[in-house]
Amino acid sequence: MLDSLKILSELNKEYPLHFTSIELLREGGCKTYIIHDEKQKYFLKIVSSAFRKTIIQSAEIIEYLYQNNIPVPHIIKTKKNDLYFSLDNTNEENIFILFNFIEGVGVDSGEDVEKISELIGKLHSAMKNYKGTLLKHDKQFFIDRYIGILKLKDYHFSKLQLYIDYGDYLWDKVKLLPTGYCHGDMHYGNLLKTNYNEYILLDFDTSCYAYPMFDITLMCDATNYFELTPEEYDNSQKTYERFLNGYQKYRTINNDEYNSFYNWIAIRHFQLQATLVEVFGVNCINENYIDDQLDWLTQWINLCEKNR
Repeated sequence: MLDSLKILSELNKEYPLHFTSIELLREGGCKTYIIHDEKQKYFLKIVSSAFRKTIIQSAEIIEYLYQNNIPVPHIIKTKKNDLYFSLDNTNEENIFILFNFIEGVGVDSGEDVEKISELIGKLHSAMKNYKGTLLKHDKQFFIDRYIGILKLKDYHFSKLQLYIDYGDYLWDKVKLLPTGYCHGDMHYGNLLKTNYNEYILLDFDTSCYAYPMFDITLMCDATNYFELTPEEYDNSQKTYERFLNGYQKYRTINNDEYNSFYNWIAIRHFQLQATLVEVFGVNCINENYIDDQLDWLTQWINLCEKNR
């Protein structure tokens, strides 16, 4: 385990700066710290080697966007002009990435929709010219991961078949849509509002080559994840229309993409459930929970059919 003094020592070896103090900020899938030198503070992210590919991809994307004037955190380069450095510690490799610290506050859901939508439109447009390799996400990621988990849990066959049928139905609606860069976790929690009222995009660890509409959906979905009411269809639609006013200044969506919004809301439940299980373990959901999600999907699909 890396202690604070060891971290400071390694930072001072690797960077052309002199760091004086360190403060643990958060500890979870990765560890984050606030680092100080004589003049200012920095944000440090330390990630285990298990996530090496995604964190390095994330750093490369952030640097590309920074160079193309998309508001993202600025990575401080090492003495060797690298975006990160790695350190072996008791048979475990850790990846260190250091950023300028950005003073700001979290962003509330629904805040400044058109301005934020313009920013995401710029992001998707800028990433069209990105030459790096992106992990590809298709039906296996969005639908079949969760089906596999349900099979592993021996979920009741007839109800499992409903999940399979819904998944096939939904994927058939979206599989031919335009593909491209997808942030993969594009919600208001991954935006920061600076003291100058500028919005900064954060957390590119889930970046992939998939469907830009998924990012749009995450930003506009106004449904309650656990309990659905009919009003939430209208609320989501209104947010979606406002979002597109800004977004389409930078990237136009076609008619099929436009109509896929409601399908992506349902697909998100497959995708997020699978991700939660992968993070917290297969026992974090039980049969009642799975049943409730199936009821939600049934209600949503019926509501969408009724409103079309």
